[in-house]
Amino acid sequence: MIEVRRAASRLTTTTPGITTRHGLSSGAHYDPDNLSFGGLVAHDLHVVAPGAGFDTHPHRGLEIVSWVLSGTLHHEDAHHRTTVRHGTVQHASTGSGIEHAERNGGDDELRFVQMWLLGELGTPAYRVAGPTVELPDARFRAIAAPVHLAAAPFVHVFVADGTATVAGTQLNAGDEVRITDEPVSIEGTAELLVWEIGRGKSVDGAALRP
Repeated sequence: MIEVRRAASRLTTTTPGITTRHGLSSGAHYDPDNLSFGGLVAHDLHVVAPGAGFDTHPHRGLEIVSWVLSGTLHHEDAHHRTTVRHGTVQHASTGSGIEHAERNGGDDELRFVQMWLLGELGTPAYRVAGPTVELPDARFRAIAAPVHLAAAPFVHVFVADGTATVAGTQLNAGDEVRITDEPVSIEGTAELLVWEIGRGKSVDGAALRP
């Protein structure tokens, strides 16, 4: 099954200096039919003004992956202070619990995609690398079209930049495709953020959120 969801269908949350567009149910935008896609429980596009950001807040039981589209992302927790720009991925295994802050670390607008996957309640870990994250039951990749993706229980594709075509349908920046149990070829010149997810953890009505 191939399902295309357009950028315009994302719901928006606005706070001072931050505009967030949600691909999955979030906060005031609760949608029982869109709680997750496999183990993916959040897929947010954040636009953050200079000087703005998310103050210290907790997470637990999640794999958090962030990909910067433009600008500079500054991350800080009790053990790490890092700066992330386009081309590298920030990955935090929140385990039994972390507290961190994320802010625009530059003078220009920051745009980044943050994705949450259900994880384990173990020892927290953190790394900045890229552009791939390998997990026991999932893999994240930032790749360029054209590409052929093998069948997997859940494949989520987000068009970060450019245009692409899947199954005869044109995709633009901000569009996403959800694919279940079938291979797919994606043409074009787009930058794609791809999750390939197994049948491990899934949401049964309550994601592991703070």
